[in-house]
Amino acid sequence: MKFVTDFNKEAVIYKDKEYSYKDIIRTAKYFSSLLEMKKNEDKAVLFMENRPEFICSFFAVWNSKGVPINLDAGYSAEELEYVLTDATPKYIFTSNKNLETTKEAIALSKKEITIINVDDITVPNDFTVDEYVIYSPDSEDTGVLLYTSGTTGKPKGVVLTFDNLMSNVDAITEIKLATPQDRVLALLPYHHVLPLSINLLMAIHIGTLIVINDELSAQAIQSALKKYKITIVVGVPRLWEMIHKGIMTKIKANGFALKMFNLCKKIKSEKLSRIIFKKVHEGLGGNIRFLVSGGAKIEPAILEDFKTLGIKVLEGYGLTETSPIIAFNRPNDIHIGTVGTTIPGVSAKLSDDGEIIVKGRNVMKGYYNRPDATEEVIDHKGWFHTGDLGKIEDGYITIVGRKKEMIVLSNGKNINPVDIENEIVKGTDLITDIAVVEHNNHLLALVFPDFDKVKERKITNITETLKWEIIDSYNVKAPAYRKILEIKIVKEELPKTKLGKLRRFMLKDIINNSEKKATSEENKKEQNQNIKKDDKEYSTREFQALYEYMKREHELDITPDSHIEIDLGLDSLDVVELNAFIEKTFDFTVNEDEAGGIKVIRDICEYIRVHSNAYHNESVNWKDILNEKINYQLPKSWAVLLFRILTAPIFALYLRLEKKGLEKISNEPRIYVLNHESFVDAFALSHIFKYKQAKDTYFFAIKKHFDKPVRRFFANNGNIVLVDINKNLKESLQIAAEVLKENKNLVIFPEGARTRDGEIHEFKKFFAILSKELDIPVTVVGIDGFYESMPFGSSFPKPGKVKIEVLGDIYPEKNSTEDIIKEAKQKIIDWKKSL
Repeated sequence: MKFVTDFNKEAVIYKDKEYSYKDIIRTAKYFSSLLEMKKNEDKAVLFMENRPEFICSFFAVWNSKGVPINLDAGYSAEELEYVLTDATPKYIFTSNKNLETTKEAIALSKKEITIINVDDITVPNDFTVDEYVIYSPDSEDTGVLLYTSGTTGKPKGVVLTFDNLMSNVDAITEIKLATPQDRVLALLPYHHVLPLSINLLMAIHIGTLIVINDELSAQAIQSALKKYKITIVVGVPRLWEMIHKGIMTKIKANGFALKMFNLCKKIKSEKLSRIIFKKVHEGLGGNIRFLVSGGAKIEPAILEDFKTLGIKVLEGYGLTETSPIIAFNRPNDIHIGTVGTTIPGVSAKLSDDGEIIVKGRNVMKGYYNRPDATEEVIDHKGWFHTGDLGKIEDGYITIVGRKKEMIVLSNGKNINPVDIENEIVKGTDLITDIAVVEHNNHLLALVFPDFDKVKERKITNITETLKWEIIDSYNVKAPAYRKILEIKIVKEELPKTKLGKLRRFMLKDIINNSEKKATSEENKKEQNQNIKKDDKEYSTREFQALYEYMKREHELDITPDSHIEIDLGLDSLDVVELNAFIEKTFDFTVNEDEAGGIKVIRDICEYIRVHSNAYHNESVNWKDILNEKINYQLPKSWAVLLFRILTAPIFALYLRLEKKGLEKISNEPRIYVLNHESFVDAFALSHIFKYKQAKDTYFFAIKKHFDKPVRRFFANNGNIVLVDINKNLKESLQIAAEVLKENKNLVIFPEGARTRDGEIHEFKKFFAILSKELDIPVTVVGIDGFYESMPFGSSFPKPGKVKIEVLGDIYPEKNSTEDIIKEAKQKIIDWKKSL
């Protein structure tokens, strides 16, 4: 079959240089003259970046009757060696960029493989071409050998026949998806079957212009779209998500644009949208007919927004093993939320357990040298089992999730982690990567934050912020079995394939290594051994001071790259203590606003160097911090009586509040601690006091819960002391101390937030530090029934019976800070058990 012919026009543009179809054929023929290959047996690896020489090398192998093996240009020598050993190629085409890796891999493989460096080849002027045509392999001959990306382990070689490849080319041509007049922008590497099929084989076969971008920055892509009047772009969800985010950020920042967007959403006229959002279309070059999304699932909401903007995005579905396309949405038949209908010549149905299985010309011949693995996915009737769960309605396919990635809980519930991950990231820009896994019989979220944004917003407590402001927003709406009960922050991007798919099989190791790192004595020794004398940072006065402090106060070994929260586990109060140490030791005032986003020891050392006035080898303690003078006026108390009057009937008649242990309430100042079950806990507590006591009792509360004007007004007039966990925490501590020094009571919810599951959670040490350093007893109070009446997320309590009981005092002089925390929590746990 004549596959590449001379269309007497440009075939490829690369780095502003045009290559005609005649140029491509001539170079391919010359490359072919360097090869001696046995038909459908000898193989040649293509190991280089996207460039015209890749295309020429591919067709050179076809012209020599051999088998091309397209590999990821980002492979390490070890990864390349694996393929060389598995596939035993005769040749390897590479470039200067990958030459050293190629040599190293061949040495590791101990194979006799001829290297052809395309950067060293120039086609001689006197080289003659017999016929300006590249013929294809025979129908059942191997057209290409591709290695899967390895989301579940070592990659397998996928044998695709020429007919497999043509199933996609024919289907695309048959429905006239692309024409010779189109201009395709090649962004994805040709070792992936989707760009190989559309951006190379289909384009070259029908005479479409290919523009290869050697740079993948947003600016370079935008420039290419405009300069070359691109009409079709094939990309992965991450690319469209990036473009969508950039467009929508600008629209949301402009009130008029946002109103126009919402109007277009209602009218649903593509023509009107293209007129109103003309600038958006011009930003994409002004000639785009449609965008193609494949490789992974894309959020339907993103596609809906593109539709509102008048931009068509065709989402498709397939696998390497299916050449790749199984189904896709057509330009005039887009069903958002589905991956469209099957391509001509392909059948799809669901197996008994909901797995999508397919049959047709596109299904691979099998895995290279792996008949066992082939039998696992292609049954005796020829149906290929995709491993994807889905739904098929009126021919339209919806992907539910990967069969192997589904989390099956002990209660039998099935969870698709991708749905939860998408739901969580939808409402925030603080998360770069997230993966939900099952761990110790509950759901855990591994989170890689956007550290630049964390620093920019001066967030001092990443874990608490992510947990309560982001993960918790999801948990409130989620059923119990889908709630995230644990969160782990990581410092590096989660492992992915080149197409952006999470390599989930590697996540357990990340969790296990994290836990080992946190608890292992061996790790501490390893950290010490890793201290390199040639790293100048270790010898600086600033680092040595911090090292000794961490060793003394927290029994921690540090390195310049230690993250004080993620690696060392310091919480907000620890940071306040650390800052106080820095102030006293280096004789300057730490600006919490300025230093809030500085989390790595190396950066903290630099911050100290810039601001240090002197050096004093002094220790610091909480008493010093709490006794610093501050200018603070206590909130007014006039609303306390109003609250009691308004809420008294509700507690007496509606919630039937039962009060016990009131005789244990002291007239002396106390720190009151209680478990936190609902929004009305504080109101209930105020009813155990006489009016004078209630007027002298102040509540410690998180500022963000009182961000609305009405709530803020009542806080300022109702004995509520507001704190911000990400700003001026030291001042908040000193304000709390000031309340107690003025012989007032202070109420603290040591869990930090309302319970989400009815259980009592970890008690923060804040109240115990105040008690110990100011010598003020802690009065422990237990509450019960409030969670059932008004769980988190409820707007009004349900009728019921609630209880509150004063359980007694804990005196600081007889207890350490840790003892106070432990005893206070245990008192409440024991009381709850006795009910």
